[in-house]
Amino acid sequence: MQAITLFEDYVDWLRVNVPLAYDNLGPPADRAEIDTLEQALGQRLPDDVKSVLMLHNGQRQTMTSTRGDHAVPCIPTLSFLSTSSIVDCWSDWIPVRASKDIEALQAAGDVMPGAEGRVKPLYTSPGWIPLWSDTARADYIGLDLDPDSQGIHGQIINFGRDEERHYVCADSFTDLLGFLVDEVRSGRWPASIFVVDDDDDDDDDDRSELEEQPWFGNPGDHFFNALYERAMNSARSRASRS
Repeated sequence: MQAITLFEDYVDWLRVNVPLAYDNLGPPADRAEIDTLEQALGQRLPDDVKSVLMLHNGQRQTMTSTRGDHAVPCIPTLSFLSTSSIVDCWSDWIPVRASKDIEALQAAGDVMPGAEGRVKPLYTSPGWIPLWSDTARADYIGLDLDPDSQGIHGQIINFGRDEERHYVCADSFTDLLGFLVDEVRSGRWPASIFVVDDDDDDDDDDRSELEEQPWFGNPGDHFFNALYERAMNSARSRASRS
């Protein structure tokens, strides 16, 4: 099935089941926005990624670790990044790769079982393009345009500040979307309420500063967990066939 069809199915599901997330979807990206994105990254993006962005260019209101106030995620527990947000998040890593500590950071990179030879054991690469972002941490699910020798150009991996051990989430963005549709239809990721603590004094006994905000997904779960489970199941299946 094509990426555009899968994402249209996903959007239809959102409209019925998480209307606040549906309402937060951005308008289509135009060709100029796609061209600007590719020029900024110095990379040509896969057609399936571009086709989805030209249906909905990320979220209208977006929350990442460094930008935006509370916003309803359009992917379970994750922000769906627009062309401009992709550039912003990707650019945050330019000074990291230029820092004097980069060799030590790169040495801290590793891969999970099943990703050996498929994902480079690095901490960061300019070929890793964020598509979906954690709302509170600089951690991402995105494109690997710099795969290892046995990897697939355009495979989907985890990376970021706290995601130094990488795994292959999906062989392509289209594959990822198929998994996303299956996941939301499973009932694991309902519309819910997220409790935000705005009390700077960290007084656990005073709930007057706790604010309820609309959310997408179980606040005690994370879509990274589902992708990790998928990757580990795939690794076990590969190992059993070898």
